[in-house]
Amino acid sequence: MEAVFKNKWFYWLLITYIFLLLIWNTYMVVTGNLMGLIAVVIELALLYLLFNKHKLAKTAIHFWAIIMMIGPGLSIIGKLIKVVTGDDLNLMVNSLAQNLLLFTFGLIIYYCNKTSVFIAEKNRF
Repeated sequence: MEAVFKNKWFYWLLITYIFLLLIWNTYMVVTGNLMGLIAVVIELALLYLLFNKHKLAKTAIHFWAIIMMIGPGLSIIGKLIKVVTGDDLNLMVNSLAQNLLLFTFGLIIYYCNKTSVFIAEKNRF
């Protein structure tokens, strides 16, 4: 069994996105933020599964995309609650835009993974 990516654009853009995140999180670890080490390990595991088109790649991408939506989603809700209670929206615009972008990336990855990645028998020719 192996993962089959029907949309090659999704496959290569996903690898590029994960690789860019890997570079960023590696930089964070080198500069002293050891929490980035968790992200580095997850990203390396995802890249391994993607390059080998492992049968668990679809499931791993699925859960990773959900996690990518939960974090920014909760942050967006928290910021909106702060705005409703009277905090100044102008102070949170950059952070809110960043969280909306990350949430959108997670949603797109989730949708594309759901619709264009399938598990099939390996061809043995």
